[in-house]
Amino acid sequence: MIKILRENAKYFYFLFFLVIITFVFWGVGTLDKPKADYVAEIEGQKIYAERFWRNYEEMRRLYREIYKDKAEKMEEGLKERILEDLINEELLLWFAKKYNISATEREIQEAITNDPRFMRNGVFQKDIYFQILKLNRITPAQYEASIAKDITMLKALQLILSSKETNIPDDYYLKSFLRALRNQVKIKINKEALS
Repeated sequence: MIKILRENAKYFYFLFFLVIITFVFWGVGTLDKPKADYVAEIEGQKIYAERFWRNYEEMRRLYREIYKDKAEKMEEGLKERILEDLINEELLLWFAKKYNISATEREIQEAITNDPRFMRNGVFQKDIYFQILKLNRITPAQYEASIAKDITMLKALQLILSSKETNIPDDYYLKSFLRALRNQVKIKINKEALS
């Protein structure tokens, strides 16, 4: 028996190596801690972890540039503030959808053609537009969807603020309005994805 094992040892080592590689690539213990793909869900609309962490890292980078030595102090509670902002965006989009507020094709095209980043000598340049998007690894469809989302949120904000009384500050009124919206929608926070 030992003689057979010695003669076939190279196959045993190969099999052992294959098992180790399999564990490395598949991971050991992934069943204990599943990877979360979203940080929050608002009326079925998910805020994906990738979006949250991208915003979080961008804000940390910005704090380090602006506040330098005081950046660490400014970053306290940053995760909560980022999550709050993303939830508020989704609340505005939910409100916009509920009241059929959306960006028109014309508004999207005007926003793009009037963006100074895509102009040369005050005139929109299609080649510059595509080049900048390519450098940023964004497709035109993704960029246009982002512009449509921004315009839609802006229109929703304008409608909300147009309904306030004149003596109430805009930011106070908007915070109160968003708090009231939270009571109307189902919000689920995935705390596991925030750690």
